[in-house]
Amino acid sequence: MLRLIRRPAYPGELDHELVWPLAFLGGAGFAWAWFLTGWKLPDCVFLRVTGLPCLGCGGTRCARSLVRLDLGQAFLYHPGFFLLVTAAAAWTAYAAVFWLRRDTLRLRFHVEPSASRRLRLAFVLLLAVHWAWQCHYLTR
Repeated sequence: MLRLIRRPAYPGELDHELVWPLAFLGGAGFAWAWFLTGWKLPDCVFLRVTGLPCLGCGGTRCARSLVRLDLGQAFLYHPGFFLLVTAAAAWTAYAAVFWLRRDTLRLRFHVEPSASRRLRLAFVLLLAVHWAWQCHYLTR
């Protein structure tokens, strides 16, 4: 279904071991600088119109909890963002080891064509469960 494989880079392939860690570190630096300024983000239009949180609501509170290393509260505010930041941190650590070892084989996910529809369906279901959690936790 979904496997993690090691393979050489294809010609012209995006250098994921360089691009995504730089994006993660750049985003983390931007968020840290934003929090230092004390600026607020604009109110969520979806929340204001419907009274329900959007899929991004709670992300800023999650990020602020992550900066304070309050991991439990960060997960409660926005499980999706928490898992995304955790995965990005793990990928950054992998990329550092990759570059230090001067490895030629890269980690990649391989999705078998027969499983791709099931994975997309599982992803949509996961988004729905995530939104239901946000509607429950953020509106109490």
